[in-house]
Amino acid sequence: MSRHSTATRPAALALSVVVASLVLSACGSPTGRTAIGQPSLSLAAPLTTIGCTTTGVCVSVGASGGVSLPSTVGQVRNRRGTWSALNVPAAAVGSFSSGSCAASTCLFGGTQATGELLWSVDADTGAVTALTGPAGGVDVRALSCSSDTDCAALDQTAANVMRLSFTRDGAGTWSATRVLPWAAGASVALDCPTAQHCLVAASEHAGATLRETFDAGASWRVVPTPATWNSIRALSCVVTCTALVVDAAGSAVATQGVTSWRQSPLGFSGSDLSCSAGTCGVVGYRADQSAAMALWKKSLVPVKLTYVPTPLDAVACAPSVCVAIGVSTVVSMRP
Repeated sequence: MSRHSTATRPAALALSVVVASLVLSACGSPTGRTAIGQPSLSLAAPLTTIGCTTTGVCVSVGASGGVSLPSTVGQVRNRRGTWSALNVPAAAVGSFSSGSCAASTCLFGGTQATGELLWSVDADTGAVTALTGPAGGVDVRALSCSSDTDCAALDQTAANVMRLSFTRDGAGTWSATRVLPWAAGASVALDCPTAQHCLVAASEHAGATLRETFDAGASWRVVPTPATWNSIRALSCVVTCTALVVDAAGSAVATQGVTSWRQSPLGFSGSDLSCSAGTCGVVGYRADQSAAMALWKKSLVPVKLTYVPTPLDAVACAPSVCVAIGVSTVVSMRP
């Protein structure tokens, strides 16, 4: 299940993204895999957010962020691996930065000229519905759905206040917001294994912190993490957590143990991570700005990319597939 979502990416990056799809082959040696890029279905706007349901349907959406020609796009990959375009509503000066899917429904969030931008997508039918986010918010920064009806949202107000809200009816209505003062002004990552149990990472210049709630945000405990971490860019937590982290040595996949975290250096700058059924996909870019990808199955498995001319920015995994998107590419592979 693709529950997690990461911090908002800069609007300038979103404006430059033109998306394609990667079909990752199942061939390769035990020490590596391969992936081949393919064009996207529309060049009207970039695809910036991706999510996959537990049944293996993946949905990606994006918005141009433009003033003169507001434009949105979306496409869905069915269980057979075929992509088709979605009929999506318009969004004035919009951008998407977060998304999460459960069994058959995906939520995507971001910001637009009138406030928060929030869509619900039925992955089976392709129906897209524009919804209203928590009252008073201007930007949905992170989403995590533990079921088609139970989701959590981290959003931000115009005063830069970070808040946590919950829905029990698929984003039709939202609970009262809980202010998170320790996350104000920070880059955030969110993962909710259940409707009451969530973990929130907040990263800023002072470093990264991870907090956990078992009562829908009424109380929190600090999860111990290494003091050397500069940021936590993505989270996937079921029994324990796997995270994409950055420290002075670079990006790494970190796995939570009983008393400490184990880190596996990536060898490239990581942008996003998503896990399902014990396998994680992690994407990013190398020092020369070329695209980079790896799988993590207790150890890192490199993925060789072909026809992927720009960095990969986001990834989502289901038990049967991982799909990533980038400036001119996405990744769809059997883990």
